[in-house]
Amino acid sequence: MKRAALLALLVAASGVVAPAAQAATVGVTATCTDGDFSGKFTLWYDLGAEYRLRRGRGAAGPYIADTGAMHVKVHHRVGTTQTTVLTRSTSGLKSDESGEVAVNGTKVPSSGRAWFEVRFADRSGTKCTAEKDLR
Repeated sequence: MKRAALLALLVAASGVVAPAAQAATVGVTATCTDGDFSGKFTLWYDLGAEYRLRRGRGAAGPYIADTGAMHVKVHHRVGTTQTTVLTRSTSGLKSDESGEVAVNGTKVPSSGRAWFEVRFADRSGTKCTAEKDLR
């Protein structure tokens, strides 16, 4: 018993974070469909007092004789106040080619509502829009 207490005291004093205290990383996927066209985007983030965005990746298609783009926005709302926390795009994607969207460790408050939307488009305009809440 004394050893366990001493070890806990040493770990606390050293500033080392115990594995159980580390944030869990989760991923949420949003999909959309319009006729033969479909899009899918997954956003990975750490859970905690705020969400720390880690990675965003998606694909869509078919783009017939064209390439496509993903336009990603992350929103946060508390009451009537809404903020767009992140806006990113990636383009030049071929049919069903996966693309990464840089989220750069962006932090999103976990209070209120937080969600992302992704518009999949080609030169003719938006094909479909996917949306999903962060939890």
